Amino acid sequence: MRDAGTQDREGWRRAGTAALFVAGAWLFLAVFFDFYYDLNDDTAMRDILSGIYTGTPNGHNIQMLYPLGWCIAMCYRLLPSVPWYGIFLCGCQFLALWLSVSTVLTYVKGREKQSAAALLLTLGGLAVAVYEFVFIQYTVTAGLLVCGALVRLYCGPDAEETGFYRFHLVTALLFVTAFFLRTEMALLLCPFLGLAVLFRVYGKSRRALYLYGSVLLTMAVFMGAGLAADRAAYGSGDWKSFRQFFDDRTRVYDFYGLPEYETNRLFYESIGLSEAQYTLLENYNFDLDEGIHTDSMHQIAEYAAARQEAGPARRLYLSVYTYLYRFTHGQELAFDLLVVFSYFFLLKAGTAGKNRRLLGGLFLLLIVRTGLWLFLLYRGRVPERITHPLYLAELAMLGMFFLREAAVFQWKKYEKSAILSLYVLLFACTALAGGEAAWREYQAREQRNGQWQTFQAYCRERPEQFYYLDVYSTVAYSEKLFSDTSTAYRNFDLLGGWCVKSPAAAEKRKRAGLEDARTALLSGKAYFVSDHTKEERNPDFLTAYYREMGTDILVRQEDTCGSFSIYKIVETD
Repeated sequence: MRDAGTQDREGWRRAGTAALFVAGAWLFLAVFFDFYYDLNDDTAMRDILSGIYTGTPNGHNIQMLYPLGWCIAMCYRLLPSVPWYGIFLCGCQFLALWLSVSTVLTYVKGREKQSAAALLLTLGGLAVAVYEFVFIQYTVTAGLLVCGALVRLYCGPDAEETGFYRFHLVTALLFVTAFFLRTEMALLLCPFLGLAVLFRVYGKSRRALYLYGSVLLTMAVFMGAGLAADRAAYGSGDWKSFRQFFDDRTRVYDFYGLPEYETNRLFYESIGLSEAQYTLLENYNFDLDEGIHTDSMHQIAEYAAARQEAGPARRLYLSVYTYLYRFTHGQELAFDLLVVFSYFFLLKAGTAGKNRRLLGGLFLLLIVRTGLWLFLLYRGRVPERITHPLYLAELAMLGMFFLREAAVFQWKKYEKSAILSLYVLLFACTALAGGEAAWREYQAREQRNGQWQTFQAYCRERPEQFYYLDVYSTVAYSEKLFSDTSTAYRNFDLLGGWCVKSPAAAEKRKRAGLEDARTALLSGKAYFVSDHTKEERNPDFLTAYYREMGTDILVRQEDTCGSFSIYKIVETD
């Protein structure tokens, strides 16, 4: 029996081997790409955390739980020039990959085999998620952290082995960080962790159940503490009101859709919402009107929910139909092929060896994945930033089945070679497709973002001015994690970003000396900005809106900056 010192040295060697290849993967992506925030959500979160938005780093960034936001904001207070949020997201993704690879290497004996396995596992991780590693989104990052925790739970030391608690302290930290970062994603993937624990305690002693239960309890305690701290941090009346507004806005725009004005005129008139105000909701510039507030948004959300044409039974039927359609028509072909072949080979091996444990595990996994997919489809929202982590968690479980049950598989040598070759081919095709998509998107962003950078420079040269941007004129632009590390306050804001109507937005207006957007534009204290290359982004809606509010205006173009036009609102007699 090896002593603890020998085991520790082997553990450090495995960790070092995994770190070498994962660091190489990061270096490869850093050389050929720049890491981008995938969506405006992440840049808005960074702006609040770093102080770009209000001028002071603030942990109330709305999306993540406050304790994590506070920690990142504190880092910005200490060293403002360091891109802490970008480091955190990118670091979490590669940390999850490194911990997963080093954990799996426990099952590989021999240095050469460990190096080969580390290389294959790292390349496999990049193959299925190369786009997500380049264009980083906090929801996906949370999903990758959960996948890392899943691998450690399933492949970590047995309950009877020494170092169990020390090992799973990191496991708990991974999942709790994911929960703090994106609570909904962590909860969505929770059933996979439950399955992993179930398989580890199946057929074991009560002590094993107690030890794994204590790991889950530790996670639950930290999660509860985080939720309590978050509730306290957002406990003021203004933040409570905004959170209700935020949730209802999400329901309207992401799930139900905004009901048309003409066919629902009686409803809108009953809540005092005019057609011009509706236009602001339609084009997402609703910060212009103080009458669009928590109560009115809640009424719209409830009305939109009640008008859903499909009832529960119909929605369930459509969910099942869509689930089968997506799977049989290859809407996410690379993931579907990997999943189908994995189930097929594992089912074949389990049936041949009469492995009830494996067959039962596959059945439970299939039930869980089906339930989670139907849940998402029933809600009517399945963007890739949610579905891809769901696929990755399922593939991680399937991979763990291959790993832990391999000893009882009755495969001949040629069968092993054929299966391995097939997976290498699948991963290669996935890597080529994902790499091509990432490269095309990278090139497109490099080309588009020049306009955005020009506009930001324009604003920096005029710090005494303030600019309100048409929301849909900015959605094509994004920012890099590490290229622009300045945390200088920005003298512009969106007229409908998801943090408008929040106390943070009020603080930004106060710093700029503005009362509200409508008054600021009318008084000449702020300018309106939109993309003049897109006909649908013309500012004509402002004329109709101000006229309905009792003021005739002239929208006069004052300047241009690349594809952006700078407009001044002038009141006419």
